[in-house]
Amino acid sequence: MRRRLALVALALTLVAGCGPSAGSAGAQPSPGVQAVLVSSAGEVLVGRKERFPLGILDHNTPVSDATVKVHLFYLGSGGAQPRGDFDASFKGDGLNGAGVYVALPTFDVAGQWRAEITALRPNGAHGVTTLAFDVSATPLAPGPGQLAPRTHNPTVADVPDVSYIDSGTPPDDMHGISIADAIAQHRPTLVIFASPAFCTSRICGPEVDVVRSLEPDYKGRLTFVHVEVYTNFKPDPSRRSYAQAVLDWRLQSEPWIFLIDPGGVIQARFEGPAARDEVKSAVDAMLAAP
Repeated sequence: MRRRLALVALALTLVAGCGPSAGSAGAQPSPGVQAVLVSSAGEVLVGRKERFPLGILDHNTPVSDATVKVHLFYLGSGGAQPRGDFDASFKGDGLNGAGVYVALPTFDVAGQWRAEITALRPNGAHGVTTLAFDVSATPLAPGPGQLAPRTHNPTVADVPDVSYIDSGTPPDDMHGISIADAIAQHRPTLVIFASPAFCTSRICGPEVDVVRSLEPDYKGRLTFVHVEVYTNFKPDPSRRSYAQAVLDWRLQSEPWIFLIDPGGVIQARFEGPAARDEVKSAVDAMLAAP
C-alpha cells in the first residue's frame, strides 16, 4: 500500500509545487504547459458531475491562471467516442497557494476513457495533454451513497495526549469523537484523513487548515473528525505504520475528506486538494437535504 500511495502522491506533490520532475498519475511531466490527473487509479466514478481534478504545470511549476478545457472520449469497442467538452476552474480558496483545476463532467459508463486537456495562459503559453484513465462503477475508497465504515479511530480519551494521534504542530481540536460514535449518534459529520507532518504530497497541512476554518461556521450543526493517517510515530517516526482507519477505508492517497449524513451515508468526498468553497458548498447541500 505504501508504494501505491507514494505513486499517487507524485501528482499531488507536483501540484503543490514542491516535487521533482518525476512521473505522476496519468502523465509524464516535461517542459511546457501540461496537465496531470490528481486522482487515484479507479477513483474516477460513473456519475453525473463527477469531480475531475487536474494540476496544470508550466515547466513543472504549478500555475493558477490558465484557461482549461477538458475534451472527453469513451474508448469503447467502436473506437474513441466523444463525450463532451467541459471547463475546468481553478479551486484554491484557503489552500495557501496549492489547488487544482476542477471539471464536473458526466461519466455515463465504466471502462477506459481519454481526456484531451488544453491549457492556455495569459502570456500565450499553452499546451495539450492527453491522459488515459479508467472510470469505475464501484469505488475503492467508500463513495457517495455508500454506508461509511464504522471506524473506532482513537480519540483524545484513548491516548496520553493529542500529539499521539495528530502529527500537526500544533495538533487540532478534531479528535473528540470517533467516526463510529458520530454515526451512532446520528450526527452529520465531516471526516478528514490527513497527516500534517508525514504527508507525502505536502498538501495535508493546508487541507487541515481549510477544514479548521469551517468549524466556526457550523458549530453545533456539524461534527468534525480528523483521522491521522499514521500510528506509532511517537517517539520514533521511522516506526510509523498506517492507522487501522486508513485500511478500513481503503485509502490509496492522502488527504481525503468525506461528508457523512445523520444516517451514516457518505454524501460527498474529496481526494487531494479541496478548496474551502468546494467543501463548504457540499456541506451546505448535505445539511439542507431533508
